[in-house]
Amino acid sequence: MSRGNRGGRVQHARAKSGLPARFWQLWSATAISSTGDGLVGMVALPLLALTMTKDPVLISGVWAANRAAAAVFSLPAGVLTDHRDRRAVMVASELVPGVALAGLFAAMTVGAADLAMVYAVAVVISAGEVTYTLAAQAVFPELVPAQSQLSVANGRLMAAEAGGEQFVGPAVGGLLFDGARRLPFGLDAVSFFFSAMLVRVSLSGTNRVQDATKSGSHFRVSARAEATNRGGKLWRELAMGFRTFWSKPALRLLAAAMAGIQFSQNMVFGLLVIYGRHLLGLSSTGYGLFLAGAAVVGVAGLYFGGSVHARLGSSGVVVAGSLACALSFVSMSATRVAVLGALAFGLQEFGTAIANVGSVTTRQQLIPRELFGRVGSVHRLIVVLAGPFGALLGGALAEDVGVQTAFLVAGLLELGIVVVLAPAVLRYLPSRTPAGHLAR
Repeated sequence: MSRGNRGGRVQHARAKSGLPARFWQLWSATAISSTGDGLVGMVALPLLALTMTKDPVLISGVWAANRAAAAVFSLPAGVLTDHRDRRAVMVASELVPGVALAGLFAAMTVGAADLAMVYAVAVVISAGEVTYTLAAQAVFPELVPAQSQLSVANGRLMAAEAGGEQFVGPAVGGLLFDGARRLPFGLDAVSFFFSAMLVRVSLSGTNRVQDATKSGSHFRVSARAEATNRGGKLWRELAMGFRTFWSKPALRLLAAAMAGIQFSQNMVFGLLVIYGRHLLGLSSTGYGLFLAGAAVVGVAGLYFGGSVHARLGSSGVVVAGSLACALSFVSMSATRVAVLGALAFGLQEFGTAIANVGSVTTRQQLIPRELFGRVGSVHRLIVVLAGPFGALLGGALAEDVGVQTAFLVAGLLELGIVVVLAPAVLRYLPSRTPAGHLAR
């Protein structure tokens, strides 16, 4: 495709969505970084671990370490997001994982890589991801001109993230790993560095907040908030986030529902490489294509998630997404056919996608902008903390009763969570996007 044709399509997409150029710049940076993540996080890291050990607990432990790091770093990342230049935070959170991946690439080149390094890289990538995401979500509503576009814009951005991380990256990652094991790690390092540069350049000109004060950096909180940070204690900042979170029942309920998805999902994710390579009999390339094929469904869910959210509201998409995950895991437990397994796995991708659109949009509507980092980090802590426990339980079950039985248990657990929480979710979460302006 020619550069002119590509440019014409981008311009058409912008005109159709009505989203500004700054949004598409952030979209591009996210897509590049996420593609690199797909090379490593979903494919190369678990495949590398599989070459070092056959223990299901140690293999699922890589994913558990990744999720545990996301939980541990959630709260400090929230405070950092609220009291530092958010653009600088986003740049740094891309550079640090890039350096870690470059180090692993170098260690593999000289034959010095081991399982401990795999775990360390999984932790660093996760810490950078949670920090980047909190800062980006706090900035994001300022890039969208109208609240009516927020869920659509969230869907577009998350589609770029999922398209790179779950489709393009895995599709290429397995092939690259088969050719040269260290190559995906080197390319991911480059993608982090390039994304950091793009974030810095593309957001450098947007330095004014369009609010009542008409002053201050677009990616900074108010001077009063910064002064509070300088004079206060970290625990006070965190306490403020917890108090605000706990004062809103909808936020508590939303966190519980998303934590349920995270728990059951990670029971499966930690074992996917064993499921694909041993039960489905896939090569490394085939495993990457298996993930990529399933991701197509998830990307579609994110791209159209805004429209689904507009019809069902946050309550509807969270319940529907949870049910889709439960059905997916039960279906995966019943098949050893690669195509059917990919379709079943794709169903949970779709369910997670629409639930995430509802979750992010609701939080952006309910949380004051100057507190978004701290309050968002509490939500993220609760949700992500469920991940490592789910991964470890899945690994333990797989060791005792097999991978497919572990998947069945994950599906039944998620179904039980839906039954328990659905009545309250449908009652307290918005059934449609509320009118009015975003909380500031």
